[in-house]
Amino acid sequence: MKTLLLSSASLISAIALSAPAQAQESSSQSPLIQNTITVTVQKREESLRDVPVAVTAIDASIMDDLGLDEFDQVARFVPGFEVQEQSPNNPGFVIRGITSDSGESNIEPRIAIFQDGVSISRSRGSVIELFDIERVEVAKGPQPTLFGRGALIGGVNVIQARPEFEFSGQFTAGLGNYEERYLDGYVTGPLIDGVLAGRLAGRIRQRDGYVESLNPEEEDFNSQDMAAIRGSLTFTPTEDLSFDLIANYQRDDPSGTSFKSGNFEPAPGASTDAWDPANLNTFGDFMNGQELGLRRIVSSLTLIGEYDINDQLSLTSITGWRDIDSFEVFDPDGFGLDLLIFGEGYEGNQFSQEFRLNYDSGDRLRGFVGASWFDEEGEQYVPLTFDERAVQALLGGLLVAPTVPDVEDLPAINLTAFLQSGGTLVVPLKPIHEEAFTNYGDTQSIDLFADMTYQLTDRLEVTGGIRYTRDDKESALLVELLNGPSQLTFGGLFVQDSGGLISASDTFDDITYRLAASYALTDEVNLFGNFARGRRPEVITASASAPSAGFATLDAEIVDAFEFGMKGLFLDGDLSVETSAFYYDYSNFQTTEVTDEGLIEPINAGDATSTGFEVQGIWAVNDMLALTANYGYNNARFDDEAGAPYAGNPLRLSPDHTASVSARILFDLGFADLKLVPSYTWQSQVYFDNSERDLISQDSYGLLNLNAQLDFDNGFGIEAYISNALDEEYLIDAGNTGDGFGIPTFISGTPQFYGVRLSKEF
Repeated sequence: MKTLLLSSASLISAIALSAPAQAQESSSQSPLIQNTITVTVQKREESLRDVPVAVTAIDASIMDDLGLDEFDQVARFVPGFEVQEQSPNNPGFVIRGITSDSGESNIEPRIAIFQDGVSISRSRGSVIELFDIERVEVAKGPQPTLFGRGALIGGVNVIQARPEFEFSGQFTAGLGNYEERYLDGYVTGPLIDGVLAGRLAGRIRQRDGYVESLNPEEEDFNSQDMAAIRGSLTFTPTEDLSFDLIANYQRDDPSGTSFKSGNFEPAPGASTDAWDPANLNTFGDFMNGQELGLRRIVSSLTLIGEYDINDQLSLTSITGWRDIDSFEVFDPDGFGLDLLIFGEGYEGNQFSQEFRLNYDSGDRLRGFVGASWFDEEGEQYVPLTFDERAVQALLGGLLVAPTVPDVEDLPAINLTAFLQSGGTLVVPLKPIHEEAFTNYGDTQSIDLFADMTYQLTDRLEVTGGIRYTRDDKESALLVELLNGPSQLTFGGLFVQDSGGLISASDTFDDITYRLAASYALTDEVNLFGNFARGRRPEVITASASAPSAGFATLDAEIVDAFEFGMKGLFLDGDLSVETSAFYYDYSNFQTTEVTDEGLIEPINAGDATSTGFEVQGIWAVNDMLALTANYGYNNARFDDEAGAPYAGNPLRLSPDHTASVSARILFDLGFADLKLVPSYTWQSQVYFDNSERDLISQDSYGLLNLNAQLDFDNGFGIEAYISNALDEEYLIDAGNTGDGFGIPTFISGTPQFYGVRLSKEF
């Protein structure tokens, strides 16, 4: 496959270099890249240049050019936006230093992820395949009246392609290294002429794992195995009334995540580097013998209604239902000893309803008022199994890196009890001990909101928005010792029995708001400024390691944000530039820490501050060449307060500097168009927790990608791609659950991938 790819790429390059003179003729038929972008981040279609918010929009053509299929790939081209995917079940979304990644059912997200107007922010269901879409919009800064709950620090809006009343379709098939198999396509057209149209789209992506497994019972780690399908209908019974019904289904079944130990060798003399072979395992017939890996199904149904009451008023209704069912098994110690094995299951469903009355006077005033209802129930189940002999050896210092002993060679009695009794008390240790905890979250929320824009003069307009939110919350916890007390502690080791289901409930409400202004310096250049208050609701939580302490309420997390910027077109419209500078002040920053028992629990870490600036540019140099670039600087730190747990430290998953550049080079070959798209992304050092330890960090690194697309006049196409072309070795995470036991684990980033794809449009 590699020889085929390199030969194809060489042939394409040779053809391209031999025919540059014809390029300018053909490319004049359509722009190589769009400088004027339409977005709907303010609930109406408008030019991105007119929106007084820092927004980056990635449309379908850009995603196709750059070969972007997933959120973490998109984020590399959006300043101030980071996405970490340990697996599709365990993502971390980051906007301007603030991370949203909590998997607990009672924890609220910080970043709102929306799909066609419906919140999909719940962590275990927020990773969706980005196929057959119109665009992805990333709005940075608090967006209380635009995105509502979860938009403490920003929102991501995914707009999927809708049915069309003209018949068309596309099909793509591809192969790549690591046994990649790729199928993608859609078909759309009228079902009843002028009244009913349909669209069916789907994608299958499979790839073997890129970290080799030394355990023959487990697949190679970090594979891809995803299938998604979407069916949608557009119904227009009258000229003023329309409905869109959208059904999504996605299944993910990848192999285990490569949590690899940095202390203990996977085999005698083998490398402990994260990208080299790993030896991970399950034992004790954990979860009826389930292998390492994820089993996840996400289903949703959305109904969108639009009614034009008159020339000035319209009514929008968005109804959403969503179901998440996932279970993931992982080896948190990162080496082959029968030490620890964890699982994490999530089951949840939500229903939401929004009504929005939109107004546009056609002159100076436009905006909306509305109300929404949100109802969510979820539960996170975490079973854990350990061999008491191995745990005693670890905690007692009997395991000496880098050698991994056989568990049968470890002491089989409770040494503490034996020594304290003077050698008379012999307590045999259990090879299998099982504990589990389940947290439950139940939220009903009602929101009332309004957002209006008024044009004071021909050049100056102001915007104000306000949202009232009332949450009724119930949190519950069940902790169980599944096969009796541990012989090490004569109780639980990592959790303590709660004596049955315990629960607490409360009601919270608050008001969030935004103020913004936009001034047209010229017909092509706008200045903007805004202030917004964001809120992450209160959290009712109890510790699984000490449920007898009862429930506590963490205060609402508040951010006050200030931003100023410029958006403009230059060089006769060929150059688009956007800049922004921001300052964020956080109170009651809710984060998580790993306890001495290895559990991840929420805490209030005090206050934090984030300052920075971003710049983005798109330059259509000529009909043959277009360039894009962006840079983001973000200094996100905990305040240096006495007694604060992370005083002065950088916020996790937040590099100070990020940048990307890409080019689109178009050639007309007479019989086909050839587009070459090289790109490079870079980021500075990033810390994977809040402790500012170099061990739990990744130094600065960059990734080079190359795409070549040959589109024939008859609708056929061929694409060759290579990502991480220089095979850069880097980490996407470090520390993890093992860090709580002094055995941090490390997850490798993706290596060099390459492949070819054939497509047909009709």
